[in-house]
Amino acid sequence: LSILCFGGTALANETMKLDNNVTLIYKYIPNVKVVSVQTWMKTGSVNETEKESGISHFLEHMVFKGTAKYKPSEIDEVVESRGGMMNAATSKDYTFYYINIPSYNAETAFDTISEMVFRAKFIPEEIEKEKPVVVQEIKRSYDSPTAKMWEEFSKVMFKGTPYEREIIGTEETVNSFDHDMLMDYYKRYYHPDNMTLVVVGDLPYDEVKKLAVKYFSDKRDVEAGKKYSEYRPVKIDKPMEQVINRDINQEYGIFSYPAAGILDIDLYSLEVLGEILSGGEFSVLNKRFRYDKDIVNSINAGYYGLKYNGTFMFTYNAPLGRKDVIKNEILATVKDMDQYLTPENIEKAKNRLKSQSVFQREKTSSEANDIGYSYTVGVPDYYDNFLENINKVDKISIQTTIGKIFSPDYVWMRTVPDTKSE
Repeated sequence: LSILCFGGTALANETMKLDNNVTLIYKYIPNVKVVSVQTWMKTGSVNETEKESGISHFLEHMVFKGTAKYKPSEIDEVVESRGGMMNAATSKDYTFYYINIPSYNAETAFDTISEMVFRAKFIPEEIEKEKPVVVQEIKRSYDSPTAKMWEEFSKVMFKGTPYEREIIGTEETVNSFDHDMLMDYYKRYYHPDNMTLVVVGDLPYDEVKKLAVKYFSDKRDVEAGKKYSEYRPVKIDKPMEQVINRDINQEYGIFSYPAAGILDIDLYSLEVLGEILSGGEFSVLNKRFRYDKDIVNSINAGYYGLKYNGTFMFTYNAPLGRKDVIKNEILATVKDMDQYLTPENIEKAKNRLKSQSVFQREKTSSEANDIGYSYTVGVPDYYDNFLENINKVDKISIQTTIGKIFSPDYVWMRTVPDTKSE
């Protein structure tokens, strides 16, 4: 498992605030002939009430369905006709929109994204059309054999926080959304204070500033909505095990430990630890669980970090009848962790992570993603100084971080066949 899927290589060239408090971050990459224009919102499902569950994701759909300037579906047509590609995503901590487009058509990206984040209309007929689409998306998610397991995992590992709810919401909440609910949430959270405009590619800074001011200077006449900011780590007082039955023919499992959120933990030591355990075909876990003992089909481990909560988890799938040996082997791996923290293993893991970071940055869109994510969730150093911080990781720093996570108490979720034939 990758910690955050990102890792930086260099400072963004320019950072500035527009008059309305939108943050603009710009990085120039010459000769690529393309630009990635992205708007990252400091809101996701974590800021929803129980009645609003899924509204961030539903709103992400709806801003494509009509704005002050564009009719429903017209934005897609305009962007595609200019050679661009666009999409969006909603998470627990953020929502973002992006367009990758030839540099000479960059204004189209600024225009269309600004329409979506400032001037969406939420047409009632379009809302009703979109509800069955999202409800079907909810139903389809359960086609995955592990969907229910992950849902139950969040309820246990993030109990008592908004992180325990599913990003997509429920059929009941989705069907309750109307124009007024969407517009209220939109005005409070799609607020300039919550916006980071990221522009990366072959476009001069003067042009970027001009387009940013032209299209992203709108103001909201309401205060930005309150953002969730409470660190409440879940306390596990004893080992917890839960079994979910599905129509499958093998076992899937999550074996996890509570951990701090990304603002309160050493991300770099966890990156290196995850790479030692799971990086490559001949990683520690592959060797121990697959090649030496042949007890799983696949296994990975790593830190999953949210802004204010986190967990370190082992995930696996395996033939039936091996649950006890898998559990014992995971516990033994945790106990033996120190023996894997050799100078050679640490150095190899650091080199792989640095190489992955460099290769990932070959695309303007990847660079923009890294900047947008890191700055939006409040860990800009994860982009700005990733390589330097990875270089600082050593055995002591990894041991210190491990000591804050692993304990005798864990959460173990398993999905097994209905037949209980294990």
